[in-house]
Amino acid sequence: MILSMTGIGRSRHQDEQIQATVEIRAVNNKYLKLNLRLPDALSGREPQIDRIVRQYLERGTLTVNCQLTWVQKISPFAIDERVLEQYLRQAQATAERLHLRPPEDLRDFLHLPGVVADQSASLDDEGEAEWLVFEPALRNALESLQTFRRTEGDSMEAVLTEHCREISEAVDAVQARSPVVVENYRQKLKDRVNDWLTQQGVSIEDHDILREVCIFSDRSDINEEITRLHSHLDQFRAFLSDKGSPGRKLDFLCQEMFRETNTIGSKANDIEISHRVVSMKATIEKIREIVQNIE
Repeated sequence: MILSMTGIGRSRHQDEQIQATVEIRAVNNKYLKLNLRLPDALSGREPQIDRIVRQYLERGTLTVNCQLTWVQKISPFAIDERVLEQYLRQAQATAERLHLRPPEDLRDFLHLPGVVADQSASLDDEGEAEWLVFEPALRNALESLQTFRRTEGDSMEAVLTEHCREISEAVDAVQARSPVVVENYRQKLKDRVNDWLTQQGVSIEDHDILREVCIFSDRSDINEEITRLHSHLDQFRAFLSDKGSPGRKLDFLCQEMFRETNTIGSKANDIEISHRVVSMKATIEKIREIVQNIE
């Protein structure tokens, strides 16, 4: 299955208190690289995020952006009723003993030590509440990214299949042309030698020309290259439907196909085959550009 290394995924998840918005952008890379842009509450979660991402992707550079929003504003300050009650009892007892009016307003008591506690430092120091909202958003964004990558991969597979067909047709044409090259060389060699020898008044035996033609035929034989090129094309098509991530394999096959095509061009010594080779090399370059973006 072909998966593009380029894509984008977004998701949003919230509970009664927090909303997490996650956006993931992916571009191609030989290895897996994470760029995390997280709020402070999630700054210690990088190892967990890395493990989750590796469940979905094997290669590529991912930029993960997260925003946390408090849906319900919760005050970090709380009144300690037990402490307040103790202050009130002491104040009332003192007022009775001194024959004074007991206090009727609590405002003055709220400033006393221990009555109002700041719990912001102890609510969730390790960001557990934020993580419980962020993790589902992250996974949903990764699923969205995967859908994008599969859609792009299907389009890439169709283009690659068509390019393979073009190369295969060109190889068949080169294979059909190959015997004609040797025959043309034999005829041209014979005509040139005979013309020169006629001028010199000398004749040459056919077996002498045959020996030269055999040397040329052996030097320009491209059957092995054609066989290997067909094999590479068959393997390339098989990798397109592989369950794993075939990007590296396809890239290696592109190099091998280019090498065989280049050898055919250097050995064939024929203008028509040379034109076919130029077209094949251009198509292989198109394939390589696409393969560079396959996981």
